Amino acid sequence: MREIKIITDRKLEKMDIKTINYEYFLDLSVRMIHHSNAIEGNTLTLNETATIILDSTIPGSKSVREVFEVLNHKKAIDYMISELENEKKLDIYMIKKINKEILDRLNDNAGNFKNSSNAIIGADFETSTPSQAPALTKNWIENLNYRLELCKNNNEKLLEILHSHIEFERIHPFSDGNGRTGRLIMLYLCFQEKISPFVIEKSDRALYMNYLREQNTDIIFERVKELQIFEKERMEKF
Repeated sequence: MREIKIITDRKLEKMDIKTINYEYFLDLSVRMIHHSNAIEGNTLTLNETATIILDSTIPGSKSVREVFEVLNHKKAIDYMISELENEKKLDIYMIKKINKEILDRLNDNAGNFKNSSNAIIGADFETSTPSQAPALTKNWIENLNYRLELCKNNNEKLLEILHSHIEFERIHPFSDGNGRTGRLIMLYLCFQEKISPFVIEKSDRALYMNYLREQNTDIIFERVKELQIFEKERMEKF
């Protein structure tokens, strides 16, 4: 077991956003957009998502909303890349901007904290009230950045990122797009902390939802480690 762990650690060595191949980032973006949207019910295939992003071509007989969900997601990722290149740590303005981009043309309250109550389907806990959401989100991001500074290795950082996603989804600060915003935040944090990114695939949806409902990072940790290794190997192909 020890030898396997050593190999895994080598595969997940530190990453720098400024040295990553642009073509790999496009590939990562397409897959992230497809899978994150699919988790929320978007029916566009990976190839259709790639066609919209890479060829600026809209597949026939697809809903306008689903196409906007792809285009908006790409704008959010482009914004994130620019902030990462400037070495900006995640902050509350950034979180609101990501949500605003994701919901552009789809929700009148895009980028603003929720003004009515919401819930996670099937969860046995209450999300924040509209009056609680701003302060809870501010405290969440400040505590998260502090805890990440205390992490001693990549595994601790990954666990903290996964735990923070549970906390974010418990707050559910926005009217819509909380899941997609939260998954992009995890992607941002991976690059911020210079660890391998990961894309939770639509085939992992049941596992992912169980991890959120049970509020238990152990449920998904090993799968995410596998996804990180996949990304490291994928990156080396570009």
